[in-house]
Amino acid sequence: MSRLKRVIVYFRFTKPRVWALLVFIGVIPAIIAIPSFNLQYSLRLIFVALALAAGSAGAEAVTNYLDRDIDARMTRTKMRPMVTGEVNPTFAVSSGILLISIAIAIPLSMGRFLAGAFMATGIIDNVIVYSYLLKRRTPWSVIFGGFSGGAPVLVGWYMISSISSLIPWFLFILVIVWIPIHIWSLAFIYRDDYARAGVPMLPVICSKNTSAKFISLSALLLAFFSFIPVFLGYERLIYMVLVTILAVPLLFTTWRFLRKRDGGASFSLFKYSNPYLAGLFLAFTLMHLLS
Repeated sequence: MSRLKRVIVYFRFTKPRVWALLVFIGVIPAIIAIPSFNLQYSLRLIFVALALAAGSAGAEAVTNYLDRDIDARMTRTKMRPMVTGEVNPTFAVSSGILLISIAIAIPLSMGRFLAGAFMATGIIDNVIVYSYLLKRRTPWSVIFGGFSGGAPVLVGWYMISSISSLIPWFLFILVIVWIPIHIWSLAFIYRDDYARAGVPMLPVICSKNTSAKFISLSALLLAFFSFIPVFLGYERLIYMVLVTILAVPLLFTTWRFLRKRDGGASFSLFKYSNPYLAGLFLAFTLMHLLS
């Protein structure tokens, strides 16, 4: 295998589509936290992105190692680089630990100790709490592992600012509320895969009807939570308009899934969950910058 191909394989191994979203939701609060745009803060934004990319990719490398037996039994994941032998297990762990060390070192070297603590806690929650301890034992692992999904928000904010604010915590909770619908809607499609691998995801241990109700309830909770800034009088009317535009397709897709309760409707819900979250972050950022 050529060196370039090895780099491409390892890049794919770290699940860039996963950590790209995590970098995005961490950079957004960092932008909001910037008091004025200048060279200093522009460089900090770059370091925010680098730290989050390294931490997320490193955590994915280690969890891929932990999940290699699961991936080998699932049709959806059996072609992942570690299963096919393209990535050596020792290299996966060592490179993952190196990336994680870099991710924690970046905020600490900048004197952003709280950001470093959130980075470390998020990685521990993802690798140890979610992947190692709970994923094979309980369907509620996605709830307890939710902190790791929202941690980039706190890392991004506190790498820029030392000011306590409700803004990063609202966005943090928003991600945690979003996680169940995102993971469970995908697990609904591949419930046979998860059952074969011995992973007790909610759609595996519950019937289709019960799973659909839980997933739909999660979607409704996410839509409701998205409007909280409006209820608190924090944001302008345009925020409510933007969130309504985003929420209508979410509610329609949820209704369609609850009515059909099949893989196609669940996949539509899963596919819309990413742009919905990204759209909310962009809408919140726009309103903050305008104000």
